[in-house]
Amino acid sequence: MDAGMHARLGSGRRRRGQALVELALTIPLIGVLLMGGFDVTMMISDRLAAAYAVRQGARLAAELGGLQTNPGVSQATIDKKIVRNVLAVTNRMAYGTINEVDIYLASQPGGVYQAGDPIDQWDGSGNPLAGGLMTFTLDKRVQTPPIETSIGVRLLWTYTIPTGNLATMNLNDFTVMKAAPVLT
Repeated sequence: MDAGMHARLGSGRRRRGQALVELALTIPLIGVLLMGGFDVTMMISDRLAAAYAVRQGARLAAELGGLQTNPGVSQATIDKKIVRNVLAVTNRMAYGTINEVDIYLASQPGGVYQAGDPIDQWDGSGNPLAGGLMTFTLDKRVQTPPIETSIGVRLLWTYTIPTGNLATMNLNDFTVMKAAPVLT
């Protein structure tokens, strides 16, 4: 063999070695990107389910209204229907855990719950929250136009990252709707 042919054979081995090293460095990076993409996709799916759940809860709360359309019915009965509706929708969440469902009087523009607003707090199992408030009574759910009450439903939940369960994120979603008007 001449020296030129020997140099070309050595060069080919170096290229194969370089490609192997590059592959070994890139495979873990691609794996991390794929797992991250899966995590984000699952979080978006659970977030959409949570948003749909509070929208359905607020819609039902607006339809059920207060004392004007429900004379003789207890606050707990109305609230349980709303909470059960929310929890039924959140059953499709794959990695989300429901911590609390709140029904509240949205007194501020934008509908964000403010401390001091009347609120009914329920746990993720559909029971009144231990130590929680039950101050949004049916008489506060006004249905007479033009002053219908803005009823908010808020969901506090935790998302657990599926690939590794190393971290969690505490999230909340809410929707506000006006109580269905009763025309007199």
